[in-house]
Amino acid sequence: MRHAFTLADVEHELWLARAGDGHRLHLGARAIPVSLDRGLDGAATLRIDGARHHALVSVDGDHVHIHLDGETWTVRHADPVQRHGHHHGASADDIAQAPMPGTVIAVHVAQGQAVARGDTMVVIESMKLETAVKAWRDGTVAAVHVAVAQSFERSAPLVTLAPED
Repeated sequence: MRHAFTLADVEHELWLARAGDGHRLHLGARAIPVSLDRGLDGAATLRIDGARHHALVSVDGDHVHIHLDGETWTVRHADPVQRHGHHHGASADDIAQAPMPGTVIAVHVAQGQAVARGDTMVVIESMKLETAVKAWRDGTVAAVHVAVAQSFERSAPLVTLAPED
């Protein structure tokens, strides 16, 4: 899932993908090898493209404070559901979001389809547990954001219902 972070009033969209014993940070057209080893005291060793950095990291809500190589940065994480909802004219109340990371097992709705409260829209699997994501109100499906066999992160948008009048 893509995430958006704001640093120095500039929004950056990125995502992480597992790669060997670390991850790759995808930022624009670049894929940068990264890994993070956390200590018990908030200290961490961050490896970025092979270079090793010592960091202190503190999280306060959607703000991440990072002290890295003698400089301090504050980065704000944009909630993907809120960001996605605002981007498409919906509110977070109109979006069914993933309660945990997992994989889509079944999709039972399509864009434009009417749903009633309690109808199963999507079935997901996480840690070998299947969960039915149900409509929380009557409405019309505005968008389906996932497909069968697709993996997703916690809070990923699954289905958006059209805003209520």
